Amino acid sequence: MNDLTASALAEQGRQEYERGAFLAAAKLFDQAAQAHRDAGDPLNAAEMKNNQSVALLQGGKAGDALQATEGTEEIFANAGDLKRQGISISNRAAALEGMKQWSAALAEYERAASIFEQAGEGDMHSIVRKASANIHLKFGQVNQTGMDIYDSLRLVEKPTLTQHIMKFLMRIGLFR
Repeated sequence: MNDLTASALAEQGRQEYERGAFLAAAKLFDQAAQAHRDAGDPLNAAEMKNNQSVALLQGGKAGDALQATEGTEEIFANAGDLKRQGISISNRAAALEGMKQWSAALAEYERAASIFEQAGEGDMHSIVRKASANIHLKFGQVNQTGMDIYDSLRLVEKPTLTQHIMKFLMRIGLFR
């Protein structure tokens, strides 16, 4: 398969994903990953495996989503691509969360947060902090939930109106 085929498969996968046909999208992303591997393009192959993971998770296949992430973190780390490395770890964390492996998911979210911090990716860091807060809240860990929410708000680069209001309330001490 050539690069055109890999790109066409990826585009078909995106279209299926947008239609809500998550398992069909996952299959196409897997085929695109194989096409990129065959073309000697491991970075785009790993990107497609991450896309496959997201589609599988949306399709209710958390275990398969976790498996799809295998090896992708290392590919991005070896390439020095911190953002995609962090995304890969985040996808792994989301799959673990989908499997109700809370402690493992939290550990992966923490690793992803650290990578996003190194990469200067405030919005992505904010997203994983929110995910951590949701898990902490499930277990009644209110202090940790608050800290994660605070970090999430602090780190977001393009806050919404609600986030601006919450930041203001935190700054003047009405909300902690």
